[in-house]
Amino acid sequence: MSDSKDVSRQASEPYDQLALGLSLDDSAVFENFFTCEGNALALAKLRDLGASSEEGDFIFLWGEGSPGLTHLLQSACHHGARSGLSAFYLSLKERDHLAPDIIEGLESLDIICLDDVDAVAGLADWEASLFTLFNRIKDARRTLILSSRLTPANLPIALPDLKSRLQSGLTLQVHELDDKQKRDALIMRAGLRGIDMSTGVADYVLSRAERGLPALLNVLDRLDESTIKQKRLLTIPLVKATLGW
Repeated sequence: MSDSKDVSRQASEPYDQLALGLSLDDSAVFENFFTCEGNALALAKLRDLGASSEEGDFIFLWGEGSPGLTHLLQSACHHGARSGLSAFYLSLKERDHLAPDIIEGLESLDIICLDDVDAVAGLADWEASLFTLFNRIKDARRTLILSSRLTPANLPIALPDLKSRLQSGLTLQVHELDDKQKRDALIMRAGLRGIDMSTGVADYVLSRAERGLPALLNVLDRLDESTIKQKRLLTIPLVKATLGW
């Protein structure tokens, strides 16, 4: 997620320069998103978005905890860009650093991904801007992907017409990984970096680190750097020395 300085820079630049969104994480791609029963359908639907936006789509993803919604939305932007489409990502958690008119004109792009919609629920100016954008995207037959911790029906939206619009698309729940799946995801992500992480090391990390997947991947960043600097294999003693456990 970008800081306020990045967001201010985004807000002042034209959308043709924002096609990929300056806040995109280069590592957020479908290829390294761990697939399990709880997220397979959402992943498949996003992968199947057409190579053109002629038909348009509206997908609403929701999930509690840390199910990887941001990763999926940013992956959709990268995926679209590789197909020659213009794409835009914005987390609405950044609302305090933005004005609602930041989303005006986004219907000119092919794929629009707005993360954390629940962050602006109940805010009249943001709801009005979202409602206008939604209608323009529909008329332009573009693709809109939204995410939230809550279902569209449970979002505390004050504007009835917007609440109705949010319930009109394909709504998919994305489930947070269980501990075994987090271990397997950690091993997979380590392997993609060229790191051989054993199940024993992964279990050790899981037993001591914060359990959310973003926090686990931050731990992996530190371990990756340590293995490179020390030119050592990833072992429990190295984990202890690196993380002070």
